[in-house]
Amino acid sequence: MQSVRLRLGLPEPYVHPMHAFVADTPGFRETRLRHWNPAVGERNTLVFFVDGDDRAAYTEALVEQPSILEYEVAPAAGRRGFHLAVTEDQRSADARLTAAFLGTGVVVVPPIVYRADRLIDVSLVGTGEELTAALEGLPDEIDIDVERVRPYDGRLADPTAALTPRQRAALDVAVEVGYYASPREATLDAVADELGCAPGTAAEHLRKAEATVLGRIVDSVPGART
Repeated sequence: MQSVRLRLGLPEPYVHPMHAFVADTPGFRETRLRHWNPAVGERNTLVFFVDGDDRAAYTEALVEQPSILEYEVAPAAGRRGFHLAVTEDQRSADARLTAAFLGTGVVVVPPIVYRADRLIDVSLVGTGEELTAALEGLPDEIDIDVERVRPYDGRLADPTAALTPRQRAALDVAVEVGYYASPREATLDAVADELGCAPGTAAEHLRKAEATVLGRIVDSVPGART
């Protein structure tokens, strides 16, 4: 089973109007499609995170789209941007895109990132034959850049999978005693006491665990490094 990251360049008819709005409007950076209803059809419900500063301007543009049937916007506490849930009639251009993945056996792994340069980052998981069939099924006018191919290891689903037992224990203890709380509720000495080791050893376990987990998270999210 393979994991493939793609960057798609779409000609104008395929670019969703709200993707174009984000790309063309100052103060907006990208949109991430995080969840969607499993049965893709003529009418779909989708959940996005919009990395943008002007929620009112976005919703004004949203209500002008005839394909949007319902929507709800929610603030993102503690960070810029906002959450968006929409119910939409599928546009014919979107149907041609999704048709490439239906019935092939591939799994589209969220998030799908709609970038400010109008490109789309998407990750797929499947067998070599399934992935080949999906790519060959995309419309010919779409530019496909294969960013990465590697064996699937579930790193986004479980970023702690590569930790050693001691590193995992150190993280568990640090979280439990409040070492990562804000404000911090425990010192490194407290973590070391729970682990039964020296503070320097506890610090080394945590440093390696943090590097592994954060590296896997960033590497697994399309567009995170660009």
